[in-house]
Amino acid sequence: MKKLIFIALIAVSSALHAQDTLTVQGRHTVTLSLLSPVVTYAPRYNAGYTYRFADRWFAGIEAGYGNYATAISMTKGSSNRSFFNDYELWEVRPEIFYSLTGDEQPEHLLSAEFFYICHTDNLKNREYNTGSAFEYRFDSADYKRIKSGVNINYSLFFYFSDHFGLLTKPGFGVKRREVTFSNVQNPVYRDTSGNDESGDFLGISNYLENAGTKTSVSFNFDVKLFYKL
Repeated sequence: MKKLIFIALIAVSSALHAQDTLTVQGRHTVTLSLLSPVVTYAPRYNAGYTYRFADRWFAGIEAGYGNYATAISMTKGSSNRSFFNDYELWEVRPEIFYSLTGDEQPEHLLSAEFFYICHTDNLKNREYNTGSAFEYRFDSADYKRIKSGVNINYSLFFYFSDHFGLLTKPGFGVKRREVTFSNVQNPVYRDTSGNDESGDFLGISNYLENAGTKTSVSFNFDVKLFYKL
């Protein structure tokens, strides 16, 4: 993780020196996420396409897919308990952008992004709760997570050449997460009334344990390679 951040910072620093001499090219942009395969509990590969249909307006869509076979070794190591052999995830993210700078360098874009994620797995030797005073431990269960929502993002483009570069994309919004467990094998009930679940405000730490529907704040950050056609 530290090496990845260090490489990204070097790339951004190098790109900044070239900003003044480069021009924006083309109406079509393709992107590839550098973080979604590695810096996540749900690894997948995300690619996107954006079309500039007016002076300052862009429309885009991003799609992602991942499963256990495609996860790289650093995300599914021997200590992994976030996903198992039947792990599969796909997502789609349509987005509308507005350029704050036009063709000036560097490019700054503000956008509204809608997202839908479907995550399934067969979990082994884990537990789940339904918001009551009991937790259910089990040998295996079919897991399904549907997450949808909207983010407001800010994209900043750094050019390595007239066509190619790196963009950073932080954002925030609201998300709705719906988690279900089915085909639960050998459930064992345990009283958890004394446990404090307040640490799960963002729905991150316990997203594999909390069944039911929850709405919360969404935080988004990505680093992408881009190429302008």
